[in-house]
Amino acid sequence: MTVDYLQVVRTHLDSLPNADRRRALSALAAQLDELAEVGVDPVKALGDPASYAAHLRDALAEERLPEAARWRILGVPVETRGPVSGEVRSRTWDPANPRLFVPRLFGLGWALNFGALAVRIGLIRPDDASDDVLARIPKRELRLTQAVPIIIAGATATALAWHALPPVVASGFGLGGRPRTEAPRQMLIGAVALGVIPALWAQQGKASIEERFVRTASATSLAVISASVVAATVAQMRAPRGRWGLLVAAALPIAVTVSLATILVPLRSGLRHAWWTASPSTSAAVAPTKDQS
Repeated sequence: MTVDYLQVVRTHLDSLPNADRRRALSALAAQLDELAEVGVDPVKALGDPASYAAHLRDALAEERLPEAARWRILGVPVETRGPVSGEVRSRTWDPANPRLFVPRLFGLGWALNFGALAVRIGLIRPDDASDDVLARIPKRELRLTQAVPIIIAGATATALAWHALPPVVASGFGLGGRPRTEAPRQMLIGAVALGVIPALWAQQGKASIEERFVRTASATSLAVISASVVAATVAQMRAPRGRWGLLVAAALPIAVTVSLATILVPLRSGLRHAWWTASPSTSAAVAPTKDQS
């Protein structure tokens, strides 16, 4: 019955773009699996498959309207609201959106959707970040992951031996790792601030859990990049013949990996707690009996 329901819905979604259709069917398949586990007829729970598909088409059409309404230059998106907008920030963590690259938080171009990346590489499902799962994440783990960017930024600021720097330092590294120009050493204050300010912003604990995810991931990325710029500049000063600018390029995949971990580690913990709560047979199996206690 589950396979038949999914097939009928798939047939009625043929007119949708491939990305939207895959996203809708992936979420539906997960929902049907859950209904099958508890023995619920999908028609009773979700309604007629043709009607369900029609609702999906309408919902996806409405969802695409903001994307079409954004300002673009030669097809490249331009965002003017900036990271002060919660809607704009949420793009960087949206597992339900299959697009890996979304309009950046401010300016011209694209940014990485960490949620889509986690789904693509099979670490989570599109519907894993539900309100129930988020509510079961231990507060201690949230605080620990929020501390990651402040630790990186603090270590960068502490490690920078200001008085040992010459008045002028290397700046503007090229693709080959060589510095393209020089700048006053005060330039490094801006590089450190690039990591410190977002890290402090990420420490605010009154925001929603998803908002804290977004802040922590963004701040972690900037903290890693900040650390790489400072390290490359100092290393270039000590060994001028090196191609230390390559450290900045190498930091980009590291920034993505660490930022994604700050989201996935607490989220996986929430999933485990939700699974244990939803599996009474498992809980009973591990609970001590009167004789054992």
